[in-house]
This record gives sequence, structure tokens and C-alpha cells, in this order.
Amino acid sequence: MNHNERTSLKGKVYRFEWYKDGRKLHVDGERILWQKPSQTGNIIFIDPRPEDQGYYQCFISNIFGTAVSNKVHVKRGVLEHFKERPVRRVVVEEGHSLSVRCDVPYGIPSPSVFWLYRDTLQTSIIETIRRAHIAVDPQGSCDLKRKSGASDCRASPLLECGRTRECLLNESPPSGTLHFTEVGQHDGRENLVYQCAATSPVLHGEYRAGDEVQLIVTPSSADVAIPIHKLWFSPEQVNVKAGSKLKLMCIFGGRPLPSVSWSKIDGELPKKRMKDLTSPESDFGKALIVENVHPNDAGIYECRSHHLFHQMHVDVTAAPFWEFEAPLDVDQPEESTAELHCIASGNPTPIIQWYMNGQPLHEVPENNRRLILDGGRILRITKLDHDVDTAVYQCNASNPFGYIFANAFVNGMQRAHDILESLRSYLISAHAPRFTMPDRRVWKVVRKTTVEMSCDVDAAPEAVVRWVDENDQSVAIIPGKIHLFPNHTLQISQVNSADEGLYYCNVSNKYGLNRAYNKLEVFNPTHFIRVPSPKKPVVEAHESFNLYCEAVCDPRLTADYSWTHNGQRYNIASTLELGVLPDVPAKPVLSEVDCNERRAMIRWQRSSDHGDRITSFLVQMHTDFEKGKWQTVVEEENTSTDFYQADITLSPWVNYTFRVIANNWHGESEPGYKEGAICRTKESFPYGNPSNVTAEGDEPNNLVIRWKPMDKYEWNAPDLHYNVRYKLNEPGAQWKETHIEDPLANHTVIRDQPTFREYLVQVEAVNRVGKSIIEPLSVIGFSGEDGRRLSSSTLARSYKKQCCFRGGMLQKYQKRYLVPLESPNGFGVVEFINCTSVAVGWQHIDRHTVRGHFRGYQIEYWEDNKPFVMEKMLVANDRNEAILSNLNPITNYTARIHTVNGHYRSESQSVISFSTPEGSKSLHFSVGPQEKPNTFSVPSKVHNLRVRAVGATSLLITWHPPRHPNGNIRGYFLTFENSTSGHVEETYVLNRQLHYLHEEAEPDTGYKVSVWAETNGGEGPKVMRAVRTWPLRNPDVPMFKVTPTSPQTAQVQWIPSNDSEWAMPGPSFYVNYSLSESDIWQESEVINLPRTHILLDGLQEDTNYRIVGVSKEGNRHSASNETTIRTLSRATMTHISRGKFSYRIS
Repeated sequence: MNHNERTSLKGKVYRFEWYKDGRKLHVDGERILWQKPSQTGNIIFIDPRPEDQGYYQCFISNIFGTAVSNKVHVKRGVLEHFKERPVRRVVVEEGHSLSVRCDVPYGIPSPSVFWLYRDTLQTSIIETIRRAHIAVDPQGSCDLKRKSGASDCRASPLLECGRTRECLLNESPPSGTLHFTEVGQHDGRENLVYQCAATSPVLHGEYRAGDEVQLIVTPSSADVAIPIHKLWFSPEQVNVKAGSKLKLMCIFGGRPLPSVSWSKIDGELPKKRMKDLTSPESDFGKALIVENVHPNDAGIYECRSHHLFHQMHVDVTAAPFWEFEAPLDVDQPEESTAELHCIASGNPTPIIQWYMNGQPLHEVPENNRRLILDGGRILRITKLDHDVDTAVYQCNASNPFGYIFANAFVNGMQRAHDILESLRSYLISAHAPRFTMPDRRVWKVVRKTTVEMSCDVDAAPEAVVRWVDENDQSVAIIPGKIHLFPNHTLQISQVNSADEGLYYCNVSNKYGLNRAYNKLEVFNPTHFIRVPSPKKPVVEAHESFNLYCEAVCDPRLTADYSWTHNGQRYNIASTLELGVLPDVPAKPVLSEVDCNERRAMIRWQRSSDHGDRITSFLVQMHTDFEKGKWQTVVEEENTSTDFYQADITLSPWVNYTFRVIANNWHGESEPGYKEGAICRTKESFPYGNPSNVTAEGDEPNNLVIRWKPMDKYEWNAPDLHYNVRYKLNEPGAQWKETHIEDPLANHTVIRDQPTFREYLVQVEAVNRVGKSIIEPLSVIGFSGEDGRRLSSSTLARSYKKQCCFRGGMLQKYQKRYLVPLESPNGFGVVEFINCTSVAVGWQHIDRHTVRGHFRGYQIEYWEDNKPFVMEKMLVANDRNEAILSNLNPITNYTARIHTVNGHYRSESQSVISFSTPEGSKSLHFSVGPQEKPNTFSVPSKVHNLRVRAVGATSLLITWHPPRHPNGNIRGYFLTFENSTSGHVEETYVLNRQLHYLHEEAEPDTGYKVSVWAETNGGEGPKVMRAVRTWPLRNPDVPMFKVTPTSPQTAQVQWIPSNDSEWAMPGPSFYVNYSLSESDIWQESEVINLPRTHILLDGLQEDTNYRIVGVSKEGNRHSASNETTIRTLSRATMTHISRGKFSYRIS
């Protein structure tokens, strides 16, 4: 448009311009048209072509400044066809697991993958797969967050806003593998074909059918079980946006079909927002789906099937959002202070950037009146100058998961009275569009009803209002269906499921734009499928009857039922039983209690069940010995008759009372008694003797006999006491007897006995009537061993006063204190079972040297460098071999063995040293059913892996060795997978190298970099990081520091990280240097990352030098500003600190 056209717009003097890939776009009016010339900046492409792909940005300008839109990356949607191939036939044994991969065609964005059943004889029959034993793993996604917390997908909506959207489109290839937990015969039916298919999220109606697989199932025994094993799990680190849907998946294999349980290690599962784990949508429990994720849903989730489990750490992230509102326009007089507030939050915390008329603020000519405060959240301009500061300012808040962007107009009003009056109405009242209703709304409506979504906006000048769908396409007006009212309210009549989705109300004027979010959810109406019938039931008194009510509602809702009786509400289930209310049974009626000296016969009859079937009767007894305690003696579960009896054995000298209780599902009845019915039995001999009899001395000259006192119920008469008999278990020994009068006593001590001799012991019960009718059992025991333990050093100290301690005297005291005399001989390593287990053996000792109960052998072992961490194990006395397990590979150990008796272990010891071998592929060993396989033969994962894009074609990878090498590290494997083409490059470095500079990457491309270690035992687990190279451009201007170190040398330190944040330093660096008065330049050596130091040698003493740093990638260079340093002088070297001569260049 020309100038005259602009001035004819009644004061709305502004200009629209579009830029594509940083260059001004020519709107030719033929293939590219303005939608509404002179009114909006919208453009239309009549015939889109491949060359139209790129980054687009709109600039809107007038005399007060320039507002800038976010960048939009326009790409052409593509979904290629599957490669043609014949039907694959897979032979699998019944009951075994199977995973079938789908080779998905190329697509932009990545296609969605699903599997279908197809009948080869009836081509029209196609069915999606929903079976409990079949599941499809989810598609891959772009990992926007490294494990270190750094982002791999940089988001800057003004300069590089398309990078975020491109990362989301260029996702890792879909997986979509079809997993059979256990293959059944029906899975291999004749004519049944499994087919993989793909659709595009943007090419609506496009569908690609591809790989076909047919199963041939060989039968096996139905009784053969397959152990549970892992098929596919969600990754251990999962990032999910707040408000979105979380889906975790664990697919186990095995037969019978494994059941999966889910839990949250550090909290409770959000069950109210979870999908039903038994539903097909949750793959019958294999998937955990949480809707509308909250920040507190973060944590560790675990899936488990029997002994196998998998844990997933979920981080909840949030794209930036305004804490209160977007920055507001500011009108302030000159010489005053203006503040713009960009108060944004997110997880992680967003980075704030400011722009002036679309230009980054740091690129605008420096002005010390502009201050950025509070971490970028506040822009303060002091001493406003109308000519300099009046402009449109942009605020951009971004984190790896999105951004928000807003324009705000700052007007420095001139003080001249005539200017102020002429512009007051225009400047003060003008503002960007603001909604007068909530800008985020969810509309929930019933099918076949009408919904009206309002768009109430306040703007000056008046805003342009446009309704668009989730694809940013204008909502089409359809007579009788979709209507737009003059007040911008959008009405949709006769809504159905096809109308569901997102509707945006976009509003804009010269000062900015805004958008209101509307989500439309359409629900099926709720209706009854069963109602109470008949309306007026007639029943006999005390009879029961049921009323039924059943309704069907939308699957996303839960039906709530309520009943009323005479207008009063009942809070009960959908089935209401009226009449007799179920309750615990009535108490049983005892008809007879007939007893004699030995037996009691209890008879009772059935009572009313009160509407719930009686499940059992309990016959209980009570004695005077335990008042208030009732003991169940009979449980009658046959409840089909009306009359019952129980025959109960009685004990002498007891008063019995009996009762009967009835049970149903509501609980126990009141107990039924026979009034005054008490059974009393006469005195008699004891029927038994004390139990748990043992004999063992606790001093060298005694024998302690212990037993369990008899319960009073077993006395059978008063005056119970015990006869304790004992004798040496040797020929010719005679029984000795002692009497214990206390019936509650549980032991007696027999003193003055020989040390450690074998005895026979009996304990007999006697009451007022006489001795027990049962002969007591004879128990073998031993008199005491040594009463205390003294080591050789303790015995020596006890004789210090006599100054005559000799070996013979030590032997004399060792005989008195019964310490085992010998430790086993021949203690040594028998076999190295693997790198973590070793078998040791020894010779049996002479049992006569044990001098006590021979408990066995005690082995102690420890790492030589950790003697304070000691492991102990006790081995039975009949064994002469043991396995020391849970050792660390290639580690030095010391072990010793002692002989152990009932109280002590041998003073002497057999000590050995050994070293465990390195893990090796050749170290195989059998694993028992209760043992775990060796997990130490390969190294653990590399530690602290860092992958940085240092240029357009260069990646720097650094790492630390595995924390648990489990052997000698031979080297490291590295792979680089191109996320776009899928091409994989692999390389290998020796163990001494802990870095790698990859200089053959493609510009502006995503990569997955994996690193893992290798030992003789094999290859360790991979660690993967995602990264994206920079667009093709020169590297950043280098930052470096120069320190003179002697009269002839200086040290140059390159700082590629810019102190804190890596950008694009380039992979290589060097410096050019020259004498200050000379134009002859010298070039230093070129260093490559991770090396960062250069030594300049051969310099002249106490001389000024000019230095320029150069960063380099391929043929692209960037040079720093020239700086000057002065070399050291020998005369001043001893007096001046070297640190004062450090020059920093940035």
C-alpha cells in the first residue's frame, strides 16, 4: 500500500510487514494475498509450494514503535507409504511371548501407529486389537529434558521460536511394537492377519496400511508355565507437562497371564484422575493413565508383577504462564520513571528476554537509564525521554517446554500543554485487547443441545475478533448449525461428538493481540435402562422384595443413584431391598447341657437369620481358671438343619459354662446360654507332665534344668508340684531326685556337678491325688562349660604381679577356661566360582579339642582397605567348605576361621588372603531357584555424561568412568543417531580417553548420543543424551584470559562456556599475537575441545603484545577484539604478584 492509503485510515496509521527466514517477504497480490488489505496483517497462500516452508514473523509499525509476533515455522505435512513386502509368517510356540516390530514410514510430523486384525477372506472386516494378553508399546517422543536438567530443545519464540515446535514435530521414530504376553492357539487362527497402520496428526483422512504378520502357533502342554519376564517398559525418566496426560506402561511376559500392580513409592496414586486399570484403554492394567496431571503427581511410580518390578521417575514440567497478567501499556510524562512487569512462572523457571521494537534490548544502543531488575522480570526506565524511549517493548519468557510473548507500549508524554491536550484521548485511552470474561473455559454440554461461547473483549481502538479452531483455521459459518452473533458470541446447535475440540477467540488491534481458550466437551445423555417395577408392589408382612434402578451415562462419567422414601432421601446403592432389613442372627436357643466326669453334650436349635443366611455356629466354654475368657471348642459349619449338638471332652477338677453364637455376613449374634447349666468335674491324677524340658549349665559346676509350667487347667487336682530327676548319662550312674513345690516354677539349679558332662533329666507332675499317669520323657543335657572368657593377654596380665608368666602356666589356665584348643588347618581358597563368589575349605578338627558344645566354624572376612567393615558367617560343624558371596571384583580380601563351642571360639586362628578375579564372559555358573545371577561381570553405566553442541557440525562429549567397573576398563563405545534420517555412526576410544569431539554432524539436526564402557566381562549399559546442533553460522566470539607467567611466556586460557552457560563456542581455538609496534602477526597452535590452554613461548621481556582470539569451526571463524598484555620483567618478578597481570577478554 502507498502512503496516501495509510493516511486515509482515520488515525490508524500503521504498517504490516512479513519476514521469511529473516528476509522481507514480498506479498505479490497474486499467489500471496493480504486477507483484508489495510485492516489486518493476515496473508493467504493461494497455491502453497515446497519453497514456502520456513520461519515467518509479522512486524506491525506506526510512529510510536514496532510490535512483533512470535515466529511460526511453516512445514509441509508428509506421510509416505509403507514399503511393499509380503506377509511375514512367524512360528511361535503356544504360551511363549512374542514382540512384532512395525517399520513405520517417514512422516512430518511423526505418524501415529496402531495395529489391526484383518480377515484375508473378508477384506471388509477390520477390527482394532483390544485383548488382555496383547499390547502395543507407546510411540517415542522428544526428550525435552536431559537427566542433568539442561534442555536439548531450545525455546526462544522471538529469535528461534520455531526450534521448539520443530523439536516436537521431529520426534524420535514411532515404536508401536506389538507385544503378546503369552501366545494362544486362537492368536494363530487361519486367515487371521495382524496389520500395522499409521496416520498423520495433521493430514486428516490420510491413512497408510503396511506390514502384515501371520502367526503359526505350535501347540504345547497346557500345564507348562513360563516364568514372568520383561517385554517393554516406559523409560526410567519421564517428563510430562502439567495439565496434560501421563501414560506409563509395563508389559510383562509369562504364562499364566501376569497381573500388574501399580504404586507410587513416595505417595498415593491419584485414583480420581486415573483411568480404570481394568479397561481396554489402560491395556487391562498394563498402562497407568493419569488425566490432567498436577505438579504433585511428580515422584517415583512402580509397576510390579510378582518378583519383577520397574520404577519410573516422573517429573512434572510447566510451560511459562503469567502469574497475574501480561505486561501493561505505560503512559508517563517525560523525566518520570516507567516500569514494565513481565511476571512469569513455569517449571523450570523461565528465562526473561526484553526487546524494543522487535530488536533485542542488548543490541539497542546502550542507555544506562534502562535497568533490568528481579532476574529480568522488571524493566525500569528512568528519566523518560519521549524521542528515545517511546516504543513498543516485547517481553519473552521461555523454558524448554514453551514460551509466552507479549507487547507493551511505553509512551513518554511531552509536557507541552497543546501536545498533551491533542494526544490525551488517543494516547491515554488506547490499549491492547483485554478480555472481560475468563480467558480459559471448558464447556461441557449434552449431545443434541445448543452451546453459546461468548468472546467479550475491551480494546481501544476496537479489536478485530476472529474465531479459529485448534489448527488455527477460521471456524466456518454453517446456516442452521454454526452462527456468529454481532457481539462475537459463537453459537453451535445440535452439538455432537464431531464438534468436540478447541475453539480460540483471537482478538487484536494496533497495540497487541490476545487469545481466549475454549474447550468443548460433548457428553452422551444419561437415560434409564431399568426402572422400579411394579409401581405398586403388594407383599406379605415380614417378606422381602427388591426394587431395581439402572441407568447408562457417558463413559467419562459415573452414574450416581439416589432413592427417596416418602420424600426422604436414602443414601444407598442402586438396588434397594425393603421389608426385613438384614442384620446379625438372633441368639441360638440352648435346649440341653448334659455332662458327666469326662464329656459334655450341648444341644441347641436354629434361630432367626434376620434376612442373611447363617454361615456357622460357635460353641464356646468358660472356666473359673480364666474368668472372662471364652474359648471356642467347636465350630459347626453345616447350617442346613434346625437342630444341632456338640460332644465336648472335659478335664478333671474344672467348673465349665457353655454358650453358642450364630454367625452371618453381618456379624455375630448375641450368645445363647442354658440358664444355671454348670458342669463340675472331680479331681484326678495329672494327665501329662511339663513340656519343653531342657538341661544346660550356665557355670562350669552346675546343671540348670528348665521346663514350661503346666497350665492350671491341666493340674486335675490341687497341690500340683514337680519331681525333678537327673543322673550322669554314663554306665552305673544312679538317679537323683529333687522336689519343686511351686507349681509356677520353671527351672531349678543343681550345683556341684562336674564340668561339661552329659546328663539324663526327667520332670514329673504330681498333685494331691498322685503322680501323672504318663511316664516322663528322658532328656539329654550337659553341665556348664567355662563361666567366663579370658584371652591369652588377659591371663598374662593376671600374672603380672608374680613376674613369672610362662607358657606352661598359660596351658594350665586354658584347661580351666574351656576355650576350644584348635582352629582348623588347611584353611584356603578351593575355587573362584565367579568374580563375586569364592569357595573356601578346611580340614575338620579333633572334636575332643572343642571342650563344649561344638557349634561349628566362624569365618570372618573383609576388604583389605576396609578392615572396619567385617562380614561374619557361622558354618555347621559337619561341613568343611563354605561360599563367601557378595564380594567385589578385582579386590583384595583377608579371611580367618575359628572353632566355636557353646560359649567361646578358639584363640588361635587360620588366616588367608586372596584377590577376586575380574568379571569375564568365561565365568559362567549355575543359578539355583533361590539365587540371583551374577550382575557384576560387566561394568556399570558411565557417570556424569555431558553432551554439548559446540557448533553447527560439532558435538563435545565428556564423561566419567563407571562407579562400579567390575573389571579393567578396556575402552568406551560411542554412537551418534541422526533423529531425522535414523543413520547411526559408531566409534570406540581407549580407556584413557574420557572425551570425544565429533565434527561430522549435520547442522540444525537432532542427535541421540550414547556412551557405554567395555571390560573383558562384556559391554555395560548405555547412557543416552539428546542434543541438537546449531544452525549453520560462524561460531561465537571467543572469551579467553591471558596470564603472563615469565619474561618469555604467557598462558592463554580459552573459556568456551562463557563462565556459566555454553552457547556456540566452536570446536577449535587459537590466538594471533604481535608486538604492539609491529604489524607482523604470529599464529599459535590450534587447540580442540576439551583442551582450553595455549602456552605462548619465545616472547620478549617486559614488552607489550597485541593479542586476538579466534574461534574456529571448519572454514568459519570469529575473532575477538584486540587486547594488549605486557610480559613480566625479571627486575620486578619477585615483588609483584603474578595475579595482577591476568587479562580477561570477552
